[in-house]
Amino acid sequence: MAQINRDMSGVHWADTSKEAAFVEDRSLRKGDYDIAVVGGGYCGLSIALHAASAGQSVVLLEAGSVGCGASGRNGGLVVPHFPGGMTADDAGAVLGKAKGERLAQLVADGPQIVFDQIRALGIQCDAEQNGWIQPAHSEKAMQKVQRVYKSWTARGVEAEWLDAGAVADRTGATGYLGGWYRKSGGTINPYALALGLARAAVARGADIRQQTEVTGIRSDGVSKILHTNTGDIRARKVVIATNAYTPALYPSLAQSVIPVLLYHGFTRPLTADEQHKTLPTRVCFTDLRKSGGFSRYSADNRLIIGGAIFRPSNHRAYSFSHSRRRLAELFPHLKNIQIDSYWEGYCALTDAYLPAIQRLESNVYSVIGFSTRGVALAQTLGREVATFLCESKTEAEMPVRVGDIQPIAMQGVKTFLGGLAFPAYQLRDALRLT
Repeated sequence: MAQINRDMSGVHWADTSKEAAFVEDRSLRKGDYDIAVVGGGYCGLSIALHAASAGQSVVLLEAGSVGCGASGRNGGLVVPHFPGGMTADDAGAVLGKAKGERLAQLVADGPQIVFDQIRALGIQCDAEQNGWIQPAHSEKAMQKVQRVYKSWTARGVEAEWLDAGAVADRTGATGYLGGWYRKSGGTINPYALALGLARAAVARGADIRQQTEVTGIRSDGVSKILHTNTGDIRARKVVIATNAYTPALYPSLAQSVIPVLLYHGFTRPLTADEQHKTLPTRVCFTDLRKSGGFSRYSADNRLIIGGAIFRPSNHRAYSFSHSRRRLAELFPHLKNIQIDSYWEGYCALTDAYLPAIQRLESNVYSVIGFSTRGVALAQTLGREVATFLCESKTEAEMPVRVGDIQPIAMQGVKTFLGGLAFPAYQLRDALRLT
């Protein structure tokens, strides 16, 4: 389990959120609930929002504060695609054709669902739907990106192929050989989005409790009793949506994902001239580099930086050095630009880079492992899980695997080695091996 960091100070998203800090409504508290959700990130909040909207009594229990994990610390890119070079065909090979196609549809539609919901709920999260590009930085990456593009267009998904000149025109970035574009992608303030989802869930009757750590779950007839640091809570159904911050409530559950420590930060605000040369269309992009190749603007015209943490190093110094090199590579006119903010947080990877619904016992489930695509997929899959918990859909109709816990072989070793791998990622990217 990754250590929960409740302190959002220094996280640019918290400093600039237009959504007010979340305040609990104690009038909603009761003894028994239809559904208990453990985890106050996008997935848990989405489950609570949609289950409460369907008339279920819902309690959401967050050990820290709403959005203090990956949901408030990520890059805020809303991406209409699987992780990296994965295609819908690859997902189908893991899940079976029917589930793979359901998940592909959810991934393809995800950003539009997210932006439509933001507008419908009036969430003030600096949403910008200016599209997303997956560019290719090497010949090997070009083969993967072309395969991805063909997989989507074969399914009727609206996407546009861009040659090297078009990528350069839209992004202002150097070194890309081509790529593909979808207009449904975009950016948000991720922490503000989490706060807005919490506000909307409470407005629909969900009881959200912060600083409430679940320490155990036991059965009592048809109900489950959740033991917490603030008292016991009874519910008919339970879903754990804690991703990289999953506690050891069930044997092997935390071992079903690999927590990866990432950093993000922002440059100083760009000048008008710099903005004209850098992401002039305010599009966002994510390439296939293991050492991080992505960019977007914040609402106050800063560029994001980021990558994986190299554990043995001085995290901040190493990350700043890498970020300046990468920014200079992408945008030479920004060489040695000032970096104003920096923070860290965990994401959770699975072996297949796909989330799963794990059946822990009768009426107790987990939904974790969004593998860097949680901004859209955690919300849309959360909505699907809510329909399942409300018994409007069956397990067979879910777009991901539903089954027993599948712990990752040598998970502890892989987690440890992952914290040492960043220099190797940099070398492979420099040699154009990715």
